[in-house]
Amino acid sequence: MEVPTKTPPAAEPVKRFPKLDNQELVKTSFWVSQIFMIVATVVGVYLAAQEGLSQAIKFDELSNKQNNYYLRHALYDEVTDNINMLEAYADTLTKGSSNPYDLKHIRPNIGTFVWENMRYSPNALETPTIILTETRRFYNASEDIVSKIEGRFYGSKYGAKQLKELTQKMRTETMPKLEKNFQSLALELKQNGITVE
Repeated sequence: MEVPTKTPPAAEPVKRFPKLDNQELVKTSFWVSQIFMIVATVVGVYLAAQEGLSQAIKFDELSNKQNNYYLRHALYDEVTDNINMLEAYADTLTKGSSNPYDLKHIRPNIGTFVWENMRYSPNALETPTIILTETRRFYNASEDIVSKIEGRFYGSKYGAKQLKELTQKMRTETMPKLEKNFQSLALELKQNGITVE
């Protein structure tokens, strides 16, 4: 009996990868286009980084101006309250209704919260020097005058006159400068889309 023989399957054709055309690699146009792509990428990254840096600097600058606005406005409010308080104290002294022995009981309670805390603020020294100097002198002089009134070195009426002169100078010279300063910051912030109260 004859054993059937298996016929070997027909050889499948071997798949070949398409032949690469290396001609493109030797052409000048290929290399020129690659160089342009690299240059364009580098220039694009550089320009994007520059724009990002300028935006970051602008944001930091506006944030700094906003902090300065709030600091100067708070100082303005504090000094205005102190001026009003010292003037009321001076009025009380000139009316003569206060007993000279009760002077310590009517001592004005000068607020220095903002002034004291400005020493910890990096924005404090960005305030114009003339404003800082005049404010410092106001606080020192007012404390000195009140102490001299209480110590009987100044008479009540003379001390009241000294306080009125001091507060008048602050009200007419320093406070308008400070107000103009923080108002100009508010205007600049508003022009950049930041509203401050």
